[in-house]
Amino acid sequence: MSKLAVGVVGAGWMATDYHIPAFTSHPDTRMVAFAERDEPRRLTVQSDRSLPGYEDVASMLSAHDLDVVSICTPPSTHEEIFLAAVDAGCHVLCEKPLALTAESARRMADAADAAGVVTQVGYLHRYYRNYQRAIQILSKDLIGDVVEVSVAHHSAPPSVGWYYDPRLSGGGVARDLLPHTLDVLFEVFDATPEVTDATVRYLRDRSVEDAASVSLDFDGTPVKLSTTWTQTDGVSRFLVVGTEGWVELDPEMLRGEIHGRTIEFQHGELPLVDIGVATLFPASDDDAHTARIHDFADHAAAGDRETAAPAERGVDVARVIDAVYDRCDVTREEAR
Repeated sequence: MSKLAVGVVGAGWMATDYHIPAFTSHPDTRMVAFAERDEPRRLTVQSDRSLPGYEDVASMLSAHDLDVVSICTPPSTHEEIFLAAVDAGCHVLCEKPLALTAESARRMADAADAAGVVTQVGYLHRYYRNYQRAIQILSKDLIGDVVEVSVAHHSAPPSVGWYYDPRLSGGGVARDLLPHTLDVLFEVFDATPEVTDATVRYLRDRSVEDAASVSLDFDGTPVKLSTTWTQTDGVSRFLVVGTEGWVELDPEMLRGEIHGRTIEFQHGELPLVDIGVATLFPASDDDAHTARIHDFADHAAAGDRETAAPAERGVDVARVIDAVYDRCDVTREEAR
């Protein structure tokens, strides 16, 4: 089978650090071209990567017979690029959030369904090995019935200006960081959540919120989320309490208790040895960014539309975030 031809739209750090290298290294894909509106950036990447660069997705699609389009641009551009790619018969990987609103995401998912192409939204946390291990534990009901969940996800303020323009970003930290958590929660719970409470705060003089607290109800199970743009080094904690135990995890460590037995993993791996004063774990090559792109490439090469997070998942996530903004009286004009 010939390798799938890939074009990446957007040439920021997400594209150059992850998408282009991952599609280059995957055995079933080959990088063909990229598109970038900013001319100096386009010329730099064109030289550094030895790839032809184009001003926009239309020019790139006209110049090449592509099989895959990967979208690494601000959210306000996602729908237009996504629909152009789908119309050209391309499979699409799109960075989160899929769209500025659930209505936009719905149009994108419907177009992909009509075209029969493979889609995936680039949620990250599910690809950390600890999260995969936790999902396995929860799917087997090893901690019994889930009683409650609490998640804290705090990162550094974004360094790129468009994050602070609601016309381009669709909102602030809630639109930016909650999608990763919501994707995992949709994997854990076979239910559509109700937003029972939500607040957003403006900690600095910005047009979008940089702190959000959300309470959800997944068919009777309470879930509390908090997220901010305040922590330079990033903080991510996911705690699930069940009737027979608990698990708490971040991308590096997973700890918990199952029926009275303590468990501990590092990057999804059990300890090599516990010598009492120290627990030794195997070396890890945990790379969630590359894993998610390679997983999408596997599905695209196989023509398998059942990806980990197809466009339909993006619709579900967008609905929750829209409901958060509606409950906080953030006007739809601002959130778009």
